[in-house]
Amino acid sequence: MDTRINIHATGIVLDAAGLVIRGPSGAGKSLLALSLLTLWEDLGRPAALVGDDRLDIAPEEGGLLMLAPPRIAGLIELRGRGIVARPWRQSAPVDLIVDLVDALDRMPEETEQSVTVAGVKLSRCPVPRNGLVELGHQMLLVREALRLLPADPLRQKTT
Repeated sequence: MDTRINIHATGIVLDAAGLVIRGPSGAGKSLLALSLLTLWEDLGRPAALVGDDRLDIAPEEGGLLMLAPPRIAGLIELRGRGIVARPWRQSAPVDLIVDLVDALDRMPEETEQSVTVAGVKLSRCPVPRNGLVELGHQMLLVREALRLLPADPLRQKTT
């Protein structure tokens, strides 16, 4: 039985961490993903796209897996330019959910730092959507969330 679920999100891998960026259309998922991929590449660190706009996710033993839908693998939208290609991976474990939200909470509650997706509890990073804060602020929020991820490779927990 195929347990894949198709979601509206963008998935990337930075170093070994898999990020799923969620938010409504126009919230800046692709721009944030491209900016993070470019930053990692500029730093000489491994970075890859999994999928843009649509992702398949599937629970697996000990965690959650994201997969690129075949028709859009390696492609991402850069508004003002069109569809561009980036280095990509077919799949990756999910370590962090980045939710593009409608407000900037100065001091977010601890309960906002995790979320359960498809029965898997994951670290969560709420980030104000495009236009609410500058791109640099968004990237700092994501980088800090990455620093706080547990070092244990089996960091995902099934609930």
